[in-house]
Amino acid sequence: MKLNISKTKVISFTRKTNLLIYDYKLFQTSIARTDSVKDLGVFIDAKLYFHDQVNYIFSQCAKLLGLVRNITYNFSSLDHMFRLYSTLVRSKLEYASVVWNSITSTDANKLERIQQRFAALCFKRFFPKVHYNYSLALEELKLHTLCTRRHRLDALFLIQVYFGSKFCPSVLEIVGLRVPARYIRDFALFNVCSLFKNCPSARCAAAANVVCRDVDVFGARNVLRKQNFKYSITLSIFIVCM
Repeated sequence: MKLNISKTKVISFTRKTNLLIYDYKLFQTSIARTDSVKDLGVFIDAKLYFHDQVNYIFSQCAKLLGLVRNITYNFSSLDHMFRLYSTLVRSKLEYASVVWNSITSTDANKLERIQQRFAALCFKRFFPKVHYNYSLALEELKLHTLCTRRHRLDALFLIQVYFGSKFCPSVLEIVGLRVPARYIRDFALFNVCSLFKNCPSARCAAAANVVCRDVDVFGARNVLRKQNFKYSITLSIFIVCM
């Protein structure tokens, strides 16, 4: 296979200030070095802060939200607006979030502003006499914060790996199951070795442990619920109900 030099880049993943730079060559031609690369729709930067990814998502979703606002000007149904938002905007806000959910709180708040604008738009059109408050809007529109949804998607990913519906053997090598010697009412089901406590798998394990406090994910085939819980789980499907 012949590689295209113009499409080949070198990137070093590190947070060290003193980076050792080496001039890599291909067919006697130096390969260009970059600080950020796009792979399968996700921008990955050298320090794994994912600032470029957040900026890209925010820019794209702000435009799409403007489109939704314009084409729904004469809409009389909140349900139709919500479907457009979920399909066009929120799907982009959550695309491959398991990869980049280690973002800073500043970037998380930046993404949350997209949903805040949508909630404000809905309140202005359908609840004009109600004073707008984002927390109240989430309750009235039956939405959850984007941060909460991303954590649930982290849990979903890990549980799907254990169910076998997603293939990721590296996660199974890092995340193990804890089996207590005696019955304990509250314990963490998934355990991560201390060597990998800062890796994405540990984040997914922490999110899944929150789910397992309320739902027996390895229980009977019927759907298992607890009062006021927003998850439905079967042996093969884990659905986040909104």
